[in-house]
Amino acid sequence: MVPNTISKLLVVDDEPQIRTVMEQVFTQLGYSVRTASDGFSALRQLREWMPNVIVSDLNMPGMSGFELLSVIRRRLASIYVVASSGAYTSNELPPGVAADAFHPKGTSMHSLVKQVEVWIDEDLRASRKQNGAPPIWTSRCRKTPAGERPSGALYAMISCPECLRALPQLLREDERTMHKTECTHCQTPIEYAIVQELDPATSQPYATA
Repeated sequence: MVPNTISKLLVVDDEPQIRTVMEQVFTQLGYSVRTASDGFSALRQLREWMPNVIVSDLNMPGMSGFELLSVIRRRLASIYVVASSGAYTSNELPPGVAADAFHPKGTSMHSLVKQVEVWIDEDLRASRKQNGAPPIWTSRCRKTPAGERPSGALYAMISCPECLRALPQLLREDERTMHKTECTHCQTPIEYAIVQELDPATSQPYATA
């Protein structure tokens, strides 16, 4: 199916070859395509150019796709989003990922095109499931007292979506991905998630408890 009007697609991936291939494929199908190398670059694009669809990798340096898609779902919920990653083999959307569909990297480009084309159907777009606010995605940090070498406790820094105050959350070494807490300032319930670091030897997420 070719879009009846020029449709805008943003491809977000840290691999240049993947960005190039997707740009060529969707441009040939009639889409207006732009690309970004990570979440921060994608947000800069969104300041001046609003796509109908975003296809985003999940594991990227800087701002990951987990974090980017959470921001997009909270601020620009009308954008149709396809998440993509080589770290998951199932076609099922990984838990907590704020996307409408999931595409495992390395599988058929035809299936990705079909997933993107879903947004063209107005009835399907109207029936999209809105399951409430997505979790706030963040990365682990190493808390180190001033003047000491980096060997302190693990923690995550999140911001309350209501009062916008920063909230440091101490983590254990075996900390799981998904968590719930409450803002200490305004008592707003918060669900947050930890971006899984990849094992460079396997390109798979490190095991968690």
